[in-house]
This record gives sequence, C-alpha cells and structure tokens, in this order.
Amino acid sequence: MAPLICWRCFPRAWLCRGARRGPGRHYRAALCAELKEPLAVGEVAPRPVLPHEVRVDVHFCGVNFADILVCHGQYQEKPHLPFTPGMEFSGTVLEIGTDVSTVKEGDRVIGVSHFNAMAEECITDQKTLWQIPEKLPLREAATLPVTYGTAILALEHRAHTQPGETVLVTAAAGATGLAVIDVATNVLRAKGFWKTPRPLVSFLMSSW
Repeated sequence: MAPLICWRCFPRAWLCRGARRGPGRHYRAALCAELKEPLAVGEVAPRPVLPHEVRVDVHFCGVNFADILVCHGQYQEKPHLPFTPGMEFSGTVLEIGTDVSTVKEGDRVIGVSHFNAMAEECITDQKTLWQIPEKLPLREAATLPVTYGTAILALEHRAHTQPGETVLVTAAAGATGLAVIDVATNVLRAKGFWKTPRPLVSFLMSSW
C-alpha cells in the first residue's frame, strides 16, 4: 500500500517501531517544531493516561495527506507547536485507564489519534481503538483506520457503489487511491478504472 521503513530511517512514508519500551520512560517521537520545516526526532516525557484513555506501544504509523497539511499549517486543525503528527497506527496496548473496558494490556490494536502517533507510543481514547485478529499483520493493519476508512466511506456511504458498476479513480498513486481500488474491486466487486503511473499499474495488474 505504501512504503515501509524502520524508525531509524525516518522520515519517509512510514514509521516503524523499534525496541519495546514501557510506560513511565521517555520515548522517541517525530516533532514538528516549525511549520514547513523537516521533522526532528526527540525524546518526549510520557503523561498519565486519563480514565478513558489507552497507552499504545506503536509498531507502525501511516503517513497521510492530512499529516503533510498539518505540518504546513494548512489543515483545519492547527495544533500548538511543537506537536507530533500521525493519525493512524497499529501496535499493542501498554496501559489502560481505570474506566477502559474495551481492551486490555497486551492486545493487538489499530487506532486513530489526534496527531500524536508518529512516536514509539501514543495515548488515545478507547473509542478510537479496535482489537485486530492475531493473523492480521500489524504492518498492513496500520492503514485500516484512516486510509481504508476513507475509501469505505467514499465508496459505500457516499457513492453507494454496487457490484458491476465502474469506479473512476483519478489519483491512484497514493495510499487512499490504492485503498479505493482494493475495496472497489475486491470487496464491492465493481469495475475499476484509474489513472496512476504505468509501472504501478503493471504491478497491480500482476498482483491481481
């Protein structure tokens, strides 16, 4: 779906988790200290989880268009500097708040965060966190909340796509465009027509 790299190779299209760290210790995070400037990796002090929150050991984090916009000050939400970008992630639960009942420590999860997931750990509300099956790799799972969520919202809830219909994707070189192709053809059984670089088209066709 998108390039995958290790944390020490950051910053490119993905952030890969390194060694496991527990709550209470400083952790590394990508920091936007100045808009339109490269991100820096720094040490961040963890904060306590609130009763409804969950601390997650982040393994993989997706990089979305919104992350680019927010780091340029062009997103509708403008976090105070410095901040950590990153909206969707996968990982394992490190700690839960006193009122959390949906997950427990050690669970494999995917989630949506409020621009703080490009880090070794993040805290999010239990309502934006979901358990995933053991057989689903964390790498692939990281794109489900935002990337595939956007594709499903567009195709099913907005376009009401039906089997056999033709879906035109005018920008199929990014993560969301590729997710739209995947959902349209393999889930909704529609016919796909898209514009994307020729080498990628050849790869997709050979994969299917």
